Amino acid sequence: MEFAHKTVLLHETVDMLNVKPDGIYLDGTLGGAGHSLEICKRLTTGRLIGVDRDTVALEAAKKRLEAHLEKVTLVHSNFSELGAILDSLDIACVDGMLFDLGVSSPQLDDGERGFSYMADAPLDMRMNRDDSLTAYEIVNTWPREELRRILFEYGEERYAPLIAAAIERRRAEHPIETTLPPSSAAQCRRRRCVRSSILQSGAFRPSASLSTTS
Repeated sequence: MEFAHKTVLLHETVDMLNVKPDGIYLDGTLGGAGHSLEICKRLTTGRLIGVDRDTVALEAAKKRLEAHLEKVTLVHSNFSELGAILDSLDIACVDGMLFDLGVSSPQLDDGERGFSYMADAPLDMRMNRDDSLTAYEIVNTWPREELRRILFEYGEERYAPLIAAAIERRRAEHPIETTLPPSSAAQCRRRRCVRSSILQSGAFRPSASLSTTS
């Protein structure tokens, strides 16, 4: 599936960076490179570092930034490793950083990735497909108390104990393998909560909108 994504608040966000033509900027959630492309257009001798966990997004970004690749460094990593990334590039400081946090629509639209409950697909939900841990493993093997904690802390789900218990009963009969939601509206709501909670847990934590300048 093509990684197509409409950038929100493009000019407003990049304007806040006050891009200097010779500056160094980091996009910590590169995605489809909408913000990064606009930053590159404002650079002359400057440099952009684009970081993303998703190799599909990185490939799409490389194509989109094709005309500016001489001033772009793409990094397959998590923005939580920001310090190590800059150290590896021998960069002491940057002039601005941007983080557009959240799951991208192409990731939701690609049913095979398991982020959406609208398609019957394997429970995957890996932002970085090189990671070994999947949602399948969490749902089917993690202790009930840990599932309850994830649902309560990250999904703010008041029925977390009941949902965790229901998952435990269901998986005892047979593994929960796909994202296909149950038919009732109440159960669909619970599936949304489970998906949201796993995404926000440590293993699958996504991003949210923030931009800062140095």
